[in-house]
Amino acid sequence: MNYELIILMIEALAVYLLVLGTHSLRHRFGLAHYYALIGGVTAVTSWVTDAGITAQVGGVSFVVGSTVFYTSLLLGVFVVYVFDGLRATRIIISTVIGVSIMVPLIAVTLNFQMNLSGVSSLAYVPTPSLRLNAASVFATFMDLVFLAVAWEFMNNRFQWIPMGIRAFFALLGVMWLDVLLFATAAFAGSGEWLAIVKGTAISRFIVSCFAAPLLWAYLSWQNRRWGTQITRRPVLAILKQFAQIKEELTQAQQEIERRKQAERALRESEERLRALASTDALTGVANRRFFWEAAQKEIHRSRRHLSPLSMIMIDLDNFKTVNDTYGHGVGDQALCEVAHIAQANIRPYDLLARMGGDEFAVLLPQSGTEDALLAAERLRNKVKAEPLKAGGCQVAITISLGVATLDTSMANVDGLYQVADRALYQAKRDGCDKVRAYQGNDKRECNTPLANATNPQLVGG
Repeated sequence: MNYELIILMIEALAVYLLVLGTHSLRHRFGLAHYYALIGGVTAVTSWVTDAGITAQVGGVSFVVGSTVFYTSLLLGVFVVYVFDGLRATRIIISTVIGVSIMVPLIAVTLNFQMNLSGVSSLAYVPTPSLRLNAASVFATFMDLVFLAVAWEFMNNRFQWIPMGIRAFFALLGVMWLDVLLFATAAFAGSGEWLAIVKGTAISRFIVSCFAAPLLWAYLSWQNRRWGTQITRRPVLAILKQFAQIKEELTQAQQEIERRKQAERALRESEERLRALASTDALTGVANRRFFWEAAQKEIHRSRRHLSPLSMIMIDLDNFKTVNDTYGHGVGDQALCEVAHIAQANIRPYDLLARMGGDEFAVLLPQSGTEDALLAAERLRNKVKAEPLKAGGCQVAITISLGVATLDTSMANVDGLYQVADRALYQAKRDGCDKVRAYQGNDKRECNTPLANATNPQLVGG
């Protein structure tokens, strides 16, 4: 007898028994160690196949990778499907496919790294072929799925045939399917395709004749030992399970997306509520409460960094007359117009708020009295220059402004507000359409901003 045949038979028998024997321990140790073994066998299968190790027996070429190791993978998946159900089958198929993808990538990486180091490629780490490995992964996945389908078909339609014969034809069917798929994907278009298909089909038939009795013996032994009846599942059950997994993943993704949308809607709702709580409904600027809180924070920051902070109080002149003459609708338009003009003529980090009625306030960080006076005068001129159009006529709107700058006598925002309010009151007493600033008992008029900026001692009457 040919020594190569003897060695090949011993190798195949040893690996087949290792796989089946490890599976028989599942009741004691579970399937985790079995998955690890199948992953290792998959890696060896890929490596040996890439190395191209073959054995010639009687004119038939046996590829060691498929004859010994790949056949053992088929046996391993077969018994898991028969005895352990669809979930375990999905896990073991995922393990085989995952390792089949990773091993060639590792081999490519190792050889690439050796080439970068100036060392010749590792002889014992064969460089994989992208086409061959892609064909192998595709054929492996289809084989493992077809194995389950073929067994269910044989088990359901031909129950009267002895189990050993059914196991043989299911195994042979998947062997020949693998030949067709792998050879077509790997060698289609070459002149060797037909010869490869014929030669490999013969070797797979011989391997099936050798492996099927072991599979039948193991199935019978497990049934007798554990009293386990071989489950009859619907044909294509494994495919239905994969479809269910896809559907479950899709549903999970949709649920995650729904939750994200709900969270976004909740955040947007909270932001809207915060905006409503901090915004004046009529004019759209900040309201009194928000202004008060922001001003207190700015006071703390101003004192910590020793930077100036000023406030401008704004009041519409003769606002009651506007309401009485033109109606409250026009009065509301006037308030909105003043708010719009003021917002457009302050800095981005200044804060405008409606304090109530026809009264507004502007908080000016990093601004001393002179800067605040210039800003107030600019606002006064802008409002005066843009009369309100209402009811087919123009309504002249003017404002009075009071300016205050934070100093050590002011304990909090209330103190700064009161000083600015007194300055505003003084502007009203002086005839309206004026800007007044208070520092202690000193009052200053700023009808001509440049004059005031250069002559801080100018006193208004």
